[in-house]
Amino acid sequence: MAVTQIENAILITGGGQRIGAYLVRQFLQKTDFPVVFTSRTHRAEVDELVSLGAVAIQCDFTENNALPGLVEKLKQQISSLRAVIHNASLWLSDEQAPALSAEYSALFKVHVETPIYLNTELAQLLLASSNALKDIISISDYSVSRASDSNIAYLASKSALQNVAQGFAKKYAPDIKVNDIAPALIQFNVGDSNDYMQKRLAQSALPIEPGAEVVWQAVNYLMNSSYTTGATLQLDGGRHLL
Repeated sequence: MAVTQIENAILITGGGQRIGAYLVRQFLQKTDFPVVFTSRTHRAEVDELVSLGAVAIQCDFTENNALPGLVEKLKQQISSLRAVIHNASLWLSDEQAPALSAEYSALFKVHVETPIYLNTELAQLLLASSNALKDIISISDYSVSRASDSNIAYLASKSALQNVAQGFAKKYAPDIKVNDIAPALIQFNVGDSNDYMQKRLAQSALPIEPGAEVVWQAVNYLMNSSYTTGATLQLDGGRHLL
């Protein structure tokens, strides 16, 4: 008996927690697009998203040869993609990821190698979408525009991710739009001190903790814009003004 494949799916990498999980929920609740997401590890939130109708695939992008297996699974389950959202991210300081270490390599595997490989291997699924608009969206980091002496490797990998978006925007135009979202402060972590939070809020002209909703708004804008490609959309609350 033939298995019905998913059409016009949204693929979200790193969709098992935080902003990625929020995006999964929003697509399920506010659109008709089916959602497939990857998660590095199994967690209770993954089960919750699956119960809502999403399809979860466990994949650790830091592992060698993980990506070909992921693509094979995707092609078995999906006949077309409406969008690919590169949300998977790994934050490590230079102290945690010194040059030549496995951790250093992991930053570039997750932020650079994975998007390049998936953009290349999944292009035909995007082109197969019945939707007039097809999108690849990466999520980088506002801080690549500012110098750091403690997160050099992390920001270098995120800067490369922005360059990847621009390169594929040129390569895939006019058929597939490719853009990047560069967030600054989106939401605090549990355990952040009040002093730290106040310091971070004071860095922006709009001193608020906006939450993942603003990322959803940015994704919606890019997916519905027929005239935006090769762009980096800054979500910085006016931080560049100060």
